[in-house]
Amino acid sequence: MPESTRKLAAIVFTDIVGFTELMGKDEKAAMALLEKQKRLLRPIIENFQGEWLKKIGDGTLSSFPSAVQAVTCALEIQRILDHDPELTVRIGIHIGDVIKKDGDVFGDGVNIASRLEPLAEPGGICVSERVYEDIRNKPEINSAFQDEQILKGLDRPIKVYSVFTKMGTVPQENPNDPKAKVQKS
Repeated sequence: MPESTRKLAAIVFTDIVGFTELMGKDEKAAMALLEKQKRLLRPIIENFQGEWLKKIGDGTLSSFPSAVQAVTCALEIQRILDHDPELTVRIGIHIGDVIKKDGDVFGDGVNIASRLEPLAEPGGICVSERVYEDIRNKPEINSAFQDEQILKGLDRPIKVYSVFTKMGTVPQENPNDPKAKVQKS
């Protein structure tokens, strides 16, 4: 039986926006979109020293040695997909202690990242406060505080941030909301 190992990792979840609706309308197109996602995302993930772990339905799970690498990779994914009208993803990122076994990962780090992903705007990236703390002084990355959330399976609230490049825009439903204030690097 293979042994499990424990390590600190930045966990990245992606999910295709509108996939369920597309599957209901055109299964062939939906399946082609899944393959396109893998073809486009896997090399980007590996280029940033990430490990592509698996597809989960219409999403992906990968791990990175650092939060900076994970966020930089996520920004590159969104930059590339911004030019592709067919494929839009949401991305959630958290860094935490995980257990690695049989090519998979388990633990709070994984669970939190998976709960952050649906909080991202279509084409957006949502990160936990732990990730924010690691990226906040990087001049090429900006962030905006979104909200404090109690995520499913957790008994404590966590602060949630959106991240974007200086060239990017901040997703804001209400620009007068003080929580949407940009955190400058």
